[in-house]
Amino acid sequence: MLSPEEKLLLALCRLEFTEEEKREFKSLAEKVSDWDKFVKISNEHGIIALSAFNLKETHLDHLVPEEQMRMLNDGLMQSMIRNAWLSERWKEVNQILTEAGIKHILLKGMALEHTVYGSKGLRQMTDNDILLKKKDAVNAWYLLQKNGFVPDNFKSALHRKIITDIGKHLPTLVKDGYAVEIHTKLFNEPAKNSNLHEYIDKASEIGIDGTMGFILNDDMHLEYLSEHNQDHIYGTGPELRLFLDISLLKRDNYISIKEDILSDPEKFKVTDYRKITYKKQFFELPYRSRLRFLAGDIFPSLRWMKQRHGCGWPKVLIYYPRRMGKLLWLISP
Repeated sequence: MLSPEEKLLLALCRLEFTEEEKREFKSLAEKVSDWDKFVKISNEHGIIALSAFNLKETHLDHLVPEEQMRMLNDGLMQSMIRNAWLSERWKEVNQILTEAGIKHILLKGMALEHTVYGSKGLRQMTDNDILLKKKDAVNAWYLLQKNGFVPDNFKSALHRKIITDIGKHLPTLVKDGYAVEIHTKLFNEPAKNSNLHEYIDKASEIGIDGTMGFILNDDMHLEYLSEHNQDHIYGTGPELRLFLDISLLKRDNYISIKEDILSDPEKFKVTDYRKITYKKQFFELPYRSRLRFLAGDIFPSLRWMKQRHGCGWPKVLIYYPRRMGKLLWLISP
């Protein structure tokens, strides 16, 4: 059984509504007794901006206590401001790469915000994800560094020569608080990434405040978002924002958004997911990269360890032996 707060949140997880649905929302809102809980779960599921916007669009904001409505509105304003800021910062990345003849594709938040979400600040995001052809990715990574971007807490110098083999994206680059991730892969299965260059060549154009960007076709982006969502929920549990992304691209009238996302989130998680994914990542690496990856992962830099554990270098030394547990992950069934 969902609480009234959860029922209302689920109902508001959409971009359009009929008059009948507005009446249903009103009935649900009148039953809410814990608006603090509503604000909390809206924020946890990454749709506090959408909740605030839809409550106002359906003229139900008067039913929300003043303090809680202020918190919701603050979430909406923060999302609008951040999305506008991210768009402006992306333009710098776009200019640098375009002038170098490097084409890149917008993924996830930025692509969705300026298409299905209507550029209203409703698709909350924290950084920009872009997809490049593997042959362009390392050049772009170093080119951005020449323009002031810095790798965010790079784990080990041993990984520099194999950064395109590790994970789906290169180490995050940061400049003045703005973060961008350069993806070279979209899928866990190597075979599914083999023809990505064709989709990059055939990408569709979109306009972002007068600047042209590129996005994948809906089918390919949807396939990627679905896998990304699975990876996310297996590790940390479901998030309504990600289900809404998928539902909007599928245009399935929101039937992809199920009650059990809220009523039984634990059923989505996978036991030992981190261990499973680590083993999978290691054994899918080219043989030439495995030893280098393992050495850098078990003995990362002091700087990385200090940031990871939030302490000074003398105490960091205590944590190094614990990293040998990664070897146990690899040999255990």
